Amino acid sequence: MKKLIPMFLLIFLFTGCMTVNKRGDYKVSKHFTFHEVTYSPTAKKYKLNNNPSRGDFKTIKYTASRMEKIRKIIGQPLKVNSWYRSPNLNRVIGGSTTSAHRDGLAVDFSIKGNARIAFDRIKRSGYSFDQMIYYKRRNYVHISFRKNGKSERKQTFIKRN
Repeated sequence: MKKLIPMFLLIFLFTGCMTVNKRGDYKVSKHFTFHEVTYSPTAKKYKLNNNPSRGDFKTIKYTASRMEKIRKIIGQPLKVNSWYRSPNLNRVIGGSTTSAHRDGLAVDFSIKGNARIAFDRIKRSGYSFDQMIYYKRRNYVHISFRKNGKSERKQTFIKRN
């Protein structure tokens, strides 16, 4: 039995660290695809692997279920600008080392028309989130969640630049 424990530990460590690579059209939820979650022009430009680990993939599926509710609140499709960022990609773009994008818990999105409408609808709905930022000049919304919804802060900001 003592000989099996190290073997199981090694198997667990190596399989837990492997990245998930799905076809681009693989659905992580009803309306969101693996391609939307992982696509990044910067990752493509610098040939960076932006596939999530298995643990991050589970988190992404959780976030996707939350984003389905956001989509319903807004009442129209969302265009994902940025979702999951591997640690390498996050470093290259100058993202925060504590960014929720690194875990798949944050999504930047826009909608047809003014994204401020989406920001206001989510805020008025009372739906829980950790942080939501409306970027006026670039016309998109950043929203992040926590795995424990009870610890979400419901912080809102408007960035004018």
